[in-house]
Amino acid sequence: MSNDFIELLKKSSKVSDSEKWDAEYETLPVVIAESATSLDDALLRLDEVGGYGYVATWRKNLFAFNTKLLSKRCGLIDENGSLLKAARVPKN
Repeated sequence: MSNDFIELLKKSSKVSDSEKWDAEYETLPVVIAESATSLDDALLRLDEVGGYGYVATWRKNLFAFNTKLLSKRCGLIDENGSLLKAARVPKN
């Protein structure tokens, strides 16, 4: 994960630091997948929380991601913290 990406991501008002995750979007964990090759690792990390969270990626790389293949529980945000696909949060 590049420092440029994480610094851009943290400029968003909805993104905060996290000790366990790369960041948090509102209250859900964020893992960074800067390319399609790092997507599998990112999704494996989200498995710890049942897949509920967000994958952050460069907007310019979205063509490499088929968002329909992402878990329905998993959301997608870009490097600016803009919501591209909402995560489904379980009802308690």
